[in-house]
Amino acid sequence: MERLAETEAVKAALIKAGYTRVKVGHGTGTAWGWLHVRCKNKPDQDWQDKRIEVERIAQQVTGRQGDYGGRIIIQ
Repeated sequence: MERLAETEAVKAALIKAGYTRVKVGHGTGTAWGWLHVRCKNKPDQDWQDKRIEVERIAQQVTGRQGDYGGRIIIQ
């Protein structure tokens, strides 16, 4: 999946799942292939639950898998 299509797909899926202030991008330099995701927790959701759900959604949309959650950073 191309970088732009990947970012747009993940952002749309997270917004559809109810997340707000969603920002999705890619790393630079040696982290070029890493996907960086930022979003605000849902109401009554702690950061651990957010991280697990956001990573699962991003992996489903992109098809990423493997080490480090498919090279996805959740902030």
